[in-house]
Amino acid sequence: MFGVVRALNPAMLPALAAHFTELNPKPLKGAPKDLVAIGKKIYEEGVPEANIEPCAMCHGPEAKGQVTGPRLAGQLHDYVAKTLLNWSKERCQDRAKAGPSLIMEPIANSLTLPQIAALAAYLNHLE
Repeated sequence: MFGVVRALNPAMLPALAAHFTELNPKPLKGAPKDLVAIGKKIYEEGVPEANIEPCAMCHGPEAKGQVTGPRLAGQLHDYVAKTLLNWSKERCQDRAKAGPSLIMEPIANSLTLPQIAALAAYLNHLE
């Protein structure tokens, strides 16, 4: 999406953001349900012992996105997991152009594989 967004006229961004914010797609689900409770706790409380703030701070209490972070509710489990696992390689290769992705980089890199799996499961089931 970064390539697409960069090609847009800056004046289009608020209207586009408002449009996507108003959408409320149903999640496809399919992620392991037994990880949802753990993922919810990480999303809402963060991981204090690893200095990871709650995801809700930037993505909103219902993960529907807000000014500081995109919508995560209903995302595909594999997409979320892959994105978090490969954050630095995919989003921050060119640090000068990485923009807001740099904010998320230390968080993504601090999450363990089980934490990523749990977050991805929670977000996948969230409406």
